[in-house]
Amino acid sequence: MAFYMDASDMIADFGETSEIKVWKPDDSSNQAYIGGPTDEIDLSDDKAEARHEPVLPINPNSSLGRKIIAGGGQLEGKLVWYSTDKYPSGTIVKVPAQLGYYKVTTYGIWNPYSEFYEYVLEGDGQHGIEE
Repeated sequence: MAFYMDASDMIADFGETSEIKVWKPDDSSNQAYIGGPTDEIDLSDDKAEARHEPVLPINPNSSLGRKIIAGGGQLEGKLVWYSTDKYPSGTIVKVPAQLGYYKVTTYGIWNPYSEFYEYVLEGDGQHGIEE
């Protein structure tokens, strides 16, 4: 018997008081050079998807907050976002409680075990957050 836990109600409860805005990357966006930042994403409110989901600071001492490398650890991201919907890397998230825009860099898929996705967010220099 497989383990399964539906966490969607808990995510809705914890995200009830916070509103974030989400912009998926445009399929037609291109790069000036390979590996470079993509062209500007339209961050207008009419293109945004409003969601009520928790976004929390990453604890640098947790296994999520650190990536083990030779000689020590390195911080991977600034925030973690728990969502019931799937988004690709490069998605822009406006988090008013954290004063700015952040970009999805990596994510964990917990869908086989539960109804949520875990996203690591880093400051997005292209949209005004240098971290």
